[in-house]
Amino acid sequence: MTNDPTVVFLIPLASPKVRANWSTACFYLRQTLRSVQNSASQNYRVVVASNEQPELEMSFDSNIHSLSLKDSFPVHPDHRVAHRLDKLAKIDAAWRFAKSNWQPRYVMKLDADDLISSKLVGWLNNFGREAGYLIKHGWRWHSGSRYLIEHTEYFDRTCGSCVIIRSDLADRTGPFLTEAEGVVLDETDSAFAASDHCSLVPGSATTTLLLNDSHQRYAAQFSYLGHKVHTLPFSAVIYRVNTSSASRVYSPAKVKFNLRMTLGAIRRKRFITSKLRKEFMLD
Repeated sequence: MTNDPTVVFLIPLASPKVRANWSTACFYLRQTLRSVQNSASQNYRVVVASNEQPELEMSFDSNIHSLSLKDSFPVHPDHRVAHRLDKLAKIDAAWRFAKSNWQPRYVMKLDADDLISSKLVGWLNNFGREAGYLIKHGWRWHSGSRYLIEHTEYFDRTCGSCVIIRSDLADRTGPFLTEAEGVVLDETDSAFAASDHCSLVPGSATTTLLLNDSHQRYAAQFSYLGHKVHTLPFSAVIYRVNTSSASRVYSPAKVKFNLRMTLGAIRRKRFITSKLRKEFMLD
């Protein structure tokens, strides 16, 4: 392990003031950190950015750093936007801390309740050469399910823990901020954003490649900067869904399932094997 890690994971943790269950949120974060610590290669760093020190009942090793912030929760009429702005502010602080201490090859935003594969860091260390990687193949896990998990080849459409960015591109800027981050668009541009979830949106505001939450548009963002984002060749992340620690001020929109979607979800179901449990430290 060197002082310049292959990848730094940035984990934003919302304040207990906006969490439905702080103890559960801390328990999920502990599972997330255990999955990172389980990496076959230890050439990584983690920065957890939060307002209050999480109750982890575990010691941070030299690879994991806790960053305490004094910022208050953003005020915005749309609570979903406020939640995203709070998340991005914590990612920004964590990234600035990481850059001041190390020179990582890659940076990855990781939600505080998702789990990573033990293979991820080693793969990036040995084979990571591209400008960035999208995680299209992954897992959706209903928290607490002991036997079943859902595999998906559209992971990046549903989970924000889906992109790995080469660090020299993380601060490159472009028209990447949309209504998801509170930008006010005119009627035409707003309609475009609602109908096209993959392209850059006309009327968007400027931000960096790292500091936006429009994960379905990452391929277009990399292209704007003159680079191609590649697909990671294995299922690298488990996305925890239906968590009881969800923010009090933010609840994702409910999806209405039709018959085709229901049958597709059944088709993608897999049994949770001992190998999968070990790879992701899945409890």
